[in-house]
Amino acid sequence: MAIFPKNLRKSADKTRAIEGVQGAGDEGVFDVLHGSTFVVSVVPSGVTALVLLSLPGMTAAIWPQASRISKDLFHVPSVLMVTGRADYGGGPEHVYQLAKVVSRTNPVFIACPKEEPYWERYQSIVGAERVLELPHRTLSPGAFGRLMRFIRTNGIDIIHAHGRSGGVYARPAALLTGKPCFYTPNGSTPVCSLKTAVYATAEYLLSLVTKGVIAVSGTEAQELKPLCAFPARLEVIENGVEIPDHVDAPDARLAGPLKIVHVTRYVFQKNTPMLLDVIAALRDMGELHRFEFVLLGDGPGREEFEAAAEERGLSDSVKVMGAVSNPGARMAEAFCLMSTSRWEGLPIALLEAMARAVPSIATDVTGNKDAVADGETGFLFPESSPRHGAELLVQLACDPALWRKMVAAARLRAEREFSVETMAESTLRFYTARSLPNGGVRVPERALERPVTTYATPALAGGLHSSRKSVYTLTTGPGRTGSASYPA
Repeated sequence: MAIFPKNLRKSADKTRAIEGVQGAGDEGVFDVLHGSTFVVSVVPSGVTALVLLSLPGMTAAIWPQASRISKDLFHVPSVLMVTGRADYGGGPEHVYQLAKVVSRTNPVFIACPKEEPYWERYQSIVGAERVLELPHRTLSPGAFGRLMRFIRTNGIDIIHAHGRSGGVYARPAALLTGKPCFYTPNGSTPVCSLKTAVYATAEYLLSLVTKGVIAVSGTEAQELKPLCAFPARLEVIENGVEIPDHVDAPDARLAGPLKIVHVTRYVFQKNTPMLLDVIAALRDMGELHRFEFVLLGDGPGREEFEAAAEERGLSDSVKVMGAVSNPGARMAEAFCLMSTSRWEGLPIALLEAMARAVPSIATDVTGNKDAVADGETGFLFPESSPRHGAELLVQLACDPALWRKMVAAARLRAEREFSVETMAESTLRFYTARSLPNGGVRVPERALERPVTTYATPALAGGLHSSRKSVYTLTTGPGRTGSASYPA
């Protein structure tokens, strides 16, 4: 039996060395490196063989007597993530979560603004030398030139743009350097003005040089289709978040005024002024005393919001916290989360709430409707009806049994559908399927000259889940070419 050296998984080099791997017996065990391609040396009936297994095609090939494997046989692609934001918000958090998981198996580099809190967080997971400074949502010829040099100097294999400004930098740079580029918009702005029409036209043109576009929700994918020159390159990979191992007893949240958490950047998209309409409706209904509204986040419209709350006599019911480093901890104390957004991609705040067993009441718009299972993990209400949102808050507050049911359902859905490991695994597969021949493996010509057999391995089609121990077993013996299985 031959097993990869343990340090193979931890190596930061793009080229992995596997030399002189030997073993005995009729079984080879191999470990998944980055969810797309892996190589192993096994010994069927005393003859050393090289096995190459490639996804997503689910095919494998065996070459006999490959007792020595070239050190550049296995090439793990490096990934550069480009974003125009590193401030507080769901977009930077999405990049952070994705980079943290992908960097376990692939070299990861990040280009972003030097701003709190994510500049230092990015450096903590990939190293300071692998982070390049870009201006905040501003196109600079000088910064573009530095990005080009960064790509060439570090031998970047794949470029992944995040957000509109990240896409403006990354996709032309990918075209000029000949690198495959992927793009995650993280929210598609509706075309409702000349400015957004220009944006839509630019998106369509840039999609011509984009290997793959990632929609973070099904409803966002519908919005993005008209902006993609090649709709077949559009893939839905839902956002994911870290799932805490433990959630405190939820009934403690029922004591005192019920905390309603709202996460915002005080921009048009988040529609935070509508929250005051919800609060005013609760006052008119005589139910406001039940609730306390906690606002997390910062942005250009914060002072205007606070002034409006004061003017309407609602400031005593609103606690404006500003930006916080760990909004998830605040959510863990919440009775529910409320979103008033006009549109979303797949909001990280709603997913983090579910992961902490917190139901949500949200506007029935793109992204929100993918996150909230209406009537099961929370409620959806029309964007045009803040009173309806207030009525749903009262309904949930008056029915503790329903609230407990939603608490359990929210946590279960987060575990099943929105883990960061599943998101990262799917993203790595998409990179491979769209851009890397042979799944990123360089196969020596001499090995291709005499393959014994190539066979399908449908047992692997169930997918790879890095939350499990991703170990596969290949069994061989006299008269058998082999079979593969995925342990439950």
